[in-house]
Amino acid sequence: MPDSFSRREFVAAAGSLGAIWLLADATERGEAVDHAAHQVTQAQPALSVLTPEQAAEVEAFASRIIPTDETPGAREAGVVYFIDRGLATWAKDQQPIFMEGLTKLSADVGAKVRGQTRLSGLTPAQQDDVLRSIEQTPFFGAMRFATLAGMFSLPSYGGNRDFAGWKLVGQESAMEFKAPFGWYDQPANRRALLGGDA
Repeated sequence: MPDSFSRREFVAAAGSLGAIWLLADATERGEAVDHAAHQVTQAQPALSVLTPEQAAEVEAFASRIIPTDETPGAREAGVVYFIDRGLATWAKDQQPIFMEGLTKLSADVGAKVRGQTRLSGLTPAQQDDVLRSIEQTPFFGAMRFATLAGMFSLPSYGGNRDFAGWKLVGQESAMEFKAPFGWYDQPANRRALLGGDA
């Protein structure tokens, strides 16, 4: 999490990512932020894999990867619910890395802040200090990727609430994108493009 790497650069780089989190199975800064101003009034989904305590840690972690500033971050986008749903379905094989990582995170917090065991109980600056210390671990990598995927996936997968991620990068939200889809399938147009009896 280099300080010189801006949020906009980080988000732009995320657009090139690809992995199981993005191919979800269709069947299935040092100052505290006033999150009260960003509370969502809709009912929260039920958790399937994470306990409420684990969910609070995941949410705190994700909120440092994509923090809230003048625009909504991972917390407001409901990334924790995307991650929980993924661990219950399309990314079930990643449960061990998350569960072991969350268990070790408690010790990592205690190593950095005496008397503390919860990332969610620290200030943003303390959280960043803890996360920098584990930045090269598989758990950090898995959390970073799942956070990005949850921020920019379809809302039907649990994250990107109110299309917060799409709005952040200027992605249009529409039921369908019309022109020129379907045009190529019309026989006259296929013939015009391909010639002959296409």
